[in-house]
Amino acid sequence: MVVGVSGGVDSMVLLHLLRDLSGERGGRLVVAHLNHGLRGEEANRDARFVAETARKWNLACVTGREDIETQARQAKQSIQVAARDARYRFFEEVMRRYKAQWLALGHNADDVAETVMMRFLRGASVEGLRGIPMEHGRTIRPLLPFRREAILTYARAHGVPFVEDSTNRKTAYLRNRVRHALIPAIEREYQPAFARHLVRYAKYFNEIHEYLSEVCERVRDDILDDEGRISLDLFRSLPVAVQRVFLERFLLEGGWIDAPVSFDQLDKILAFAGSSAGTRRMRAGKQGWLVREYDRLYVTQDPFLSTFHPVACPVPGSADLPEIGNRLTVDILESPPERLAGTAQEAFVAGDLLDAALEVRPFRPGDRVATSAGTVKVKKLFIDRKIPARLRRLIPIVTSGERIVWVGGVCVDRRFHVTEETGRVVRLRFSTPIRVR
Repeated sequence: MVVGVSGGVDSMVLLHLLRDLSGERGGRLVVAHLNHGLRGEEANRDARFVAETARKWNLACVTGREDIETQARQAKQSIQVAARDARYRFFEEVMRRYKAQWLALGHNADDVAETVMMRFLRGASVEGLRGIPMEHGRTIRPLLPFRREAILTYARAHGVPFVEDSTNRKTAYLRNRVRHALIPAIEREYQPAFARHLVRYAKYFNEIHEYLSEVCERVRDDILDDEGRISLDLFRSLPVAVQRVFLERFLLEGGWIDAPVSFDQLDKILAFAGSSAGTRRMRAGKQGWLVREYDRLYVTQDPFLSTFHPVACPVPGSADLPEIGNRLTVDILESPPERLAGTAQEAFVAGDLLDAALEVRPFRPGDRVATSAGTVKVKKLFIDRKIPARLRRLIPIVTSGERIVWVGGVCVDRRFHVTEETGRVVRLRFSTPIRVR
């Protein structure tokens, strides 16, 4: 199990508890700490503290460092969103390295209350008001039922060391104002159990959202066509509560938005979907556009470029794909390379099976590709690989006649794999790696 440890009291108490538990059950813990490069020497102190504590407790430890300010600026994100994304990327890498099954984080009940209150102030949807899940995928949060004061009491009683993050007191951040001013004032003046009520409401909204999500999942295949577009005639027949959750899931799962939207935003999207006038477009987050074409609704990165034109490519030879800013080059190799593993930029295929010319084209409904697990729809492959819908129609597919040779950046059709019987090996290479994320 990987444990995300900042050095604060929550994560250190979690690590202390899990260390004792793993000792009893023979499990292995790996400490993971990411320095965001935001607090100068204090952040370096935290990294040293976590590494030294892990050493004293005989635990494996991985530390990393990121330039979050630069990443946030380049991605046009807030510092908080960029830091969160970087943390989870780092944790996933550590989990892969150690083949860990679980990631444990130190969120507590006060974190839930603060999150719900912040989102309530921003007019969040049901998705946003369900707070922080105890378990999501392979991430668990064992301390979620406990208040921060109880965790601090445990640390003092058991001598658990920890460090303080000075930014936790800065009122420039909304969470800190909610934590140190708003919730205490409400508990002092109006309702002593206010934070506890917020946690209960989060649980209640989570139950509502889970039910509505199950309904959405049952109707998903009926609502979405082969190209992943919403069929508006069927969509409009759904109860409005289901429409809201369906739209928000559609945008979140497609990678168009980073966080739940507000009710106001959902109302605007619902009104947009409910109109019947021709083709219209509206912004969907920072990266995409919602496009309504009569009875279909979909999202695209560029409403004026959702695909590209097919081009022919000789073997050997090359072909330009100007609409997506790429170029395919096909080479016949004199001898097989030592390493045949493909990348997002190149692939090696059995040239004996290729026609004299290949075609490079976008995805088409009904496309199928042969994999080690059998023949599957390319659409399902995209879904399984979690490739955002906004990128799927821009992924070049290389074909020989009617057969798919390579789904660019994703996989080579099994029938074109290089084997010991292969007479000639052909390398397919794009000038720019295919973007699948």
